[in-house]
Amino acid sequence: MQILEVRLQTAASTLLELESFYLDGFGLDVVLSHGYQVGTTTLAFAPVEDGRPFYHFALRVPRNRFAAAREWLAERTALLPDRESGDTTFDFTAWNAAACYALDPGDNLVELIAHHELPEESPEEGAFSGAELLGVCEIGLVVPDRRRAAETLAPLGVELWDGELDGPLAFLGGRDGVLILARPGRGWIPTGRPGEQWPVDVVFAGAPDAEVTLPGSDGLYRIRRSTSSIL
Repeated sequence: MQILEVRLQTAASTLLELESFYLDGFGLDVVLSHGYQVGTTTLAFAPVEDGRPFYHFALRVPRNRFAAAREWLAERTALLPDRESGDTTFDFTAWNAAACYALDPGDNLVELIAHHELPEESPEEGAFSGAELLGVCEIGLVVPDRRRAAETLAPLGVELWDGELDGPLAFLGGRDGVLILARPGRGWIPTGRPGEQWPVDVVFAGAPDAEVTLPGSDGLYRIRRSTSSIL
């Protein structure tokens, strides 16, 4: 599931800090207002005056560049450790993947992940560059009824990939793009902070065009399948 666009919210007071983080720190190109080009994905933040929205999302890196990407991220912000081991590299054996985590200025839990079973490799050597990021490949959604949400997504061709619909986490989509349906109160790795419901608009590539709103989200989660970018 190739994610084309992710639209999130952030406290208005963080906009300039986010801009510095993603433009100056990551070296991303700006797209429209408060939007950044991350590989094949447009990641955009809309400012809000009330509350401090936060999210968990993952950015995919080429399978041969995780070590360089991890070092690159560590040079820009503190990596988050595993609360038990203290390690800042997370080996997901079941997925044949490696990841690391950090917080951006909006308190978003940002993950870099390399899926070793996906084919993309970078010809680059040495220092990593934000231009090598492949795109957003995960977005976390807090959903009280994961099974009902999955039934709503099924007509879009988004199906269970890993996890359990009746468990704390269900992963719908695939390695290249996944919606993480999380049980309310379940903490995100590695901070343990429980997810919260804030507006999310996701567009992924596919045909024909279609759109659903996930049940149990009070209309906050809108998922669209589209043949083109429509942010």
